[in-house]
Amino acid sequence: MSRIIYSGSPNNPRWSTDQVIFTMTQYQTGGLAPRQQINFGAASAAAILGPDLCMPGVQGNNVPTAVGAPWDAQLPAGPAETFTTDGNNNWVRAHLINGRWGGPGNTWQNLTPLTATGNANHATVEGYIDAYLAACRQFETSGQGQQPVWYGVYYCVQASQDPWSDANTTADTNLYSYAPAFIKISWRAVTITKPVNVSPQAAAANIDNYPMAGVVNFPQGFQLPQLPAVMNGAATLPAAGNVAGGAVLGALPANFPVAQANGFDGWIEVHQD
Repeated sequence: MSRIIYSGSPNNPRWSTDQVIFTMTQYQTGGLAPRQQINFGAASAAAILGPDLCMPGVQGNNVPTAVGAPWDAQLPAGPAETFTTDGNNNWVRAHLINGRWGGPGNTWQNLTPLTATGNANHATVEGYIDAYLAACRQFETSGQGQQPVWYGVYYCVQASQDPWSDANTTADTNLYSYAPAFIKISWRAVTITKPVNVSPQAAAANIDNYPMAGVVNFPQGFQLPQLPAVMNGAATLPAAGNVAGGAVLGALPANFPVAQANGFDGWIEVHQD
């Protein structure tokens, strides 16, 4: 969706046409979470998402396809059932970075087992991020003048290494010992400096090389989306604070920005239900 200066001088710029340049960059994972003597399910994943994701036809799918024990096969000396045969809960292979945003579905490094309710609650947060990306695109095309930066979001999901199972029943034979107690979702508004005097094709190929910064204040005319009511403190979406005891989480990216009081930056936990 991005317009950049591809020729001309600062006093006589020529802007590119509206086209896909910046979508997602710096996707990274934190490996697999150690639970019950095996590495199963993502520890963390992060990506920088850009306003181009709101352009028609840009978002993909990447349905979850990763398999293996204990998802759909039994572990030696493990649970008697799998996540696909559990009669008490409806489980999904939940993306940490949504497949629509380019998060892969063929590796457990971006998937973790969540109940259907937990995954639906994560989708509420993702909808909020989609609305923010739409605001980024609207600002880019709103007639405020050509912008020197892209507005986007740095999005990270960390999985609890603590399992969902009750502490008194956590054991290799308990299926819920292999599922995270919760995931923590963090988001930060960022700007990406647009290049000058390069072609749109070169800009897309080198998007990782352009300076990124957190957003202290949004410019006049930038319309932030309204925070969904459910994200203000429902039982399955507590607004602040880790669980008692300080659960161990997968790592944040080293360059993840500090939260700013800009009306958007935040984090939330989604607990299994």
